[in-house]
Order: sequence, then structure tokens, then C-alpha cells
Amino acid sequence: MKAWLDDNFEMPDKMVALLIWFLGQNNGKLSYRARKKEFNALTDQEIEQIEQKFNSVFRSMPVS
Repeated sequence: MKAWLDDNFEMPDKMVALLIWFLGQNNGKLSYRARKKEFNALTDQEIEQIEQKFNSVFRSMPVS
């Protein structure tokens, strides 16, 4: 997920980690507050792409 974000979006590693953490805490969706505060530079379309990628990566992982 980090490699995909690095290839498609320009943001610091700490921001990438925070984004992945927020998505993990909210079942693959970025909260309204996070969209308006920490990630206000991202468009709705970019957030949708990120959420879709997150869900395709982490929903397909087997649970042990």
C-alpha cells in the first residue's frame, strides 16, 4: 500500500502512515474529519482511489 501511495501521491512518509492508520481504524474509509483536516489537499476522487486500493489490498489478505 505504501509503495502504491508513494508512486501515485506526493506526501511525506509520516502522512502515508497516518493515512493507512486512519483507513484501518475506519474499515477502509477516511472519516469526514480526516478529509477536512489532515488530508484536505486530496480531492474526493483521490480519496476514493485510495480507499478502493486500501480495500483491495487489505480485504484480500487472509485472516490467520
